[in-house]
Amino acid sequence: MTDRTETDEILDGYLTADFDPLQAFAFDDDTDADDEAPSVLAEGPFNMPNPEAAPQFQRDLVAFDNGETAEERIDALFAQMPTFHKMLFTIMGTCASPLPTADLEEVIAEMKRHHHSVYEPLTLCNLLERAGAIAQTDENGTPLAEVEQEPLRVEVEGVEYWRVAPAPEVFWSLTEAGAAKLDSYRPMEMIAALYETEPQYGAIFTTCLELCARDGGASLREIGDVVDDEPVLQNPKRYAMYFIDKLEHAGAVEWTGQWSATEHGRAYLHADNEN
Repeated sequence: MTDRTETDEILDGYLTADFDPLQAFAFDDDTDADDEAPSVLAEGPFNMPNPEAAPQFQRDLVAFDNGETAEERIDALFAQMPTFHKMLFTIMGTCASPLPTADLEEVIAEMKRHHHSVYEPLTLCNLLERAGAIAQTDENGTPLAEVEQEPLRVEVEGVEYWRVAPAPEVFWSLTEAGAAKLDSYRPMEMIAALYETEPQYGAIFTTCLELCARDGGASLREIGDVVDDEPVLQNPKRYAMYFIDKLEHAGAVEWTGQWSATEHGRAYLHADNEN
């Protein structure tokens, strides 16, 4: 016969005919009202729901709309969409000159081939517009709100009428705040920062970048087969994806069905080889 433990004696109290599992394991609801978190339905000013009681993450989701300046809203939007930086910067760069909506949609659709997203092309444009990075304009870059359309004069059965002019074609243009944000995107400096921040992995970054610069790029498995067993990666243990992730965020590589070096990644390799 095995020795009984303290846990066995406690369980004996539950294993009876009067055992109520809901009562036995019920949560203690006798909490002090002062300790409870405020409810979003708690009365605020004028008996309206209290916005300060909304969960922090819900307030953060719309933070970029609440920025006082375009610069603040753009920075907040980028902070909320860290995996979309390359796509957002590409959209902004494409709008450096007024671009028709159809052409911009084609550019975004091409990017989405390898960057699966629930966002439709125009949704991304609207987010950037709300942030103040791009704007709807005419072909000359004049904001649509300032474009004046003269009504059309038509004649029907000898009687002249005024007809509302058709809406102008929508173009998308980069704003001043958007241009400032785009200018801050400097992949060459970001790639160099990787080497400065983790100099012990310099050779690994270079090897990963060289593999991605091959024609057709390289798979994660191919990269891992080359670098994962390197002594410098054993303690702490690092894998190829650690370096690919950092190179991607720095603008050195991108996913194109395989991991491929970007123009910035290739330029960095070329400059590094010359040195």
